[in-house]
Amino acid sequence: MAEEKPYLTGRTYIFRLPKGKDLLDSITSFCHDNQIKCGVINGVGAVENATLSHYDQAKKKYDKVTVSEPCEIISLVGNVSIKDNRPFINANMLLSDKAGNLKGGRLTIGTKIFTAEMFIQELVGEPKVRKEDKVTKLQLWV
Repeated sequence: MAEEKPYLTGRTYIFRLPKGKDLLDSITSFCHDNQIKCGVINGVGAVENATLSHYDQAKKKYDKVTVSEPCEIISLVGNVSIKDNRPFINANMLLSDKAGNLKGGRLTIGTKIFTAEMFIQELVGEPKVRKEDKVTKLQLWV
């Protein structure tokens, strides 16, 4: 296992994202605008609809999961790292529909915000960089 150095906590952001915008794109833009290269993300709120994905390990590709109804964000957790010299958000989201049924997966482009309150804790140190892993075909830290 690689030797890891500890990270220090940097700036802390607590903010709300605008209604009607794409959730993943908004988080990525916030990190880019604030030069956040490494960090931890948490969020709550609601979406008008969502696009999630699930990684098929056998096929080595993501399958899209479409949620076409309003849902509460029960949990959004993830991290910020760097891919192609830009902030890369890797986040999973758990949603609840009006009947309390849960749906979850990896946050992808196509999730429309109803309301979203976000927390980002910047981590100071050598940023994690993502590249394709030849075995899994996933974008992993190198």
